[in-house]
Amino acid sequence: MAKKREAESAQTPTRRQIALSKKEREQQRMIYMGLGLVGVLVLVVLAVGLIQTYVVAPNAPVGSVNGEEITTREYQNRVYYDRFVLDDQLEQIRTELANLGPADETDQLGQFVRNQYQQYASQLLQQRSLVDRQSFDNIITDRLVAAEAAKRGLTVTEDDITEAINRQLAGRQGGYTQAAINETSTAQVEATATAALWTPTPTFTPSPTLTTTQELTATATPAPTTEPAPTATPKILSTAELSTAYTDWIAHVTDVTGLSEAQYRADVGQSVLRQKLRQALADETPRVAEQVNVRHILVDTKEEAEAVIKRLNDGEDFAAVAKEVSKDTGSAEKGGELGFAPRGSFVKEFEDAAFSLPIGQISDPIQSQFGWHVIEVLARENRELEPYDYAQKQRAAFDDWLTSARQSATIEDFWTQDKAPADTASPLQ
Repeated sequence: MAKKREAESAQTPTRRQIALSKKEREQQRMIYMGLGLVGVLVLVVLAVGLIQTYVVAPNAPVGSVNGEEITTREYQNRVYYDRFVLDDQLEQIRTELANLGPADETDQLGQFVRNQYQQYASQLLQQRSLVDRQSFDNIITDRLVAAEAAKRGLTVTEDDITEAINRQLAGRQGGYTQAAINETSTAQVEATATAALWTPTPTFTPSPTLTTTQELTATATPAPTTEPAPTATPKILSTAELSTAYTDWIAHVTDVTGLSEAQYRADVGQSVLRQKLRQALADETPRVAEQVNVRHILVDTKEEAEAVIKRLNDGEDFAAVAKEVSKDTGSAEKGGELGFAPRGSFVKEFEDAAFSLPIGQISDPIQSQFGWHVIEVLARENRELEPYDYAQKQRAAFDDWLTSARQSATIEDFWTQDKAPADTASPLQ
């Protein structure tokens, strides 16, 4: 019995053992709680970081137009799009330059074309260096365009967007869409194609918006000089060809930019809407405008101009003095007369005087970037614009409207360079 009680006593924990065991369990519980708290804190930090990266930062405003915010996400998507458009144009130029082959100093036409391409490439590279900021300004323009288009009832359909993309894709293959051909008379197409055959002089107009390069593929058979000059047959891409090209193109765009097809189409849609407004404003351009007929004498110094004025005041004939001393040889042969011209035809200093000076009065010396002018207004009246001047006014209509729209809009600008997404080098950099 004694041995049994001793054995039972040995198996029963002592108070000290119980206390130590309890302390150990408490320590383990605290460790587990600490580890759990650390885990929770880590998760919170990760969650906050993810929310900041994927929710807060993308939705942070870069600016606003009339109270409508421009988010960082919208801005960065536009940067990707604008970079892509410029890089694609640069890549096309590089291809065209490569197709021209080695430079040949005896080939003047080839040299001219090469210089045109290189000049255009330089302009695009300059735009490329400024594209991060320009993309923000493009969004502001898009907002103003959308508001004005809504007032005018101008809209862009999905078909409009598809046609715009298809025209670009057709142009890349030297062709047209059927819709583009339908908009142009057969005579105009043939005239353009023939001119392209005999005068391959590209004219470039750079833009951070989507552009379409369209050329005609000419097929001509050499003929005796007595036969009519060869004409070109426009290449029209079929629906199937365009569909295949579209699928490949969208895959390329999304791979390069990370934009979805919907995002890319939305950006193209903005360009289409801008073009529709541009056309609407051009159509509204009045054909009649105030014009001035002025003659002038151009000299190098103010003292020379003052001497000219004295001769005129002493009774000498303006035309005779112009022929004798004017540095503007083109007008000097006409007695200094420049003919009727609307506003926008002269440098500012000259124009301000021409449209304010009383008719028949000799001006004081007027300085411009060209030298010193003495001018006399022969007539000022409202006249129908010449075709060239009217075309210039039409082209300026959108820019004039945009300047006014920006001045009257409430625009907030929070843009900084760090808002732009990471960049890679453009093809020709």
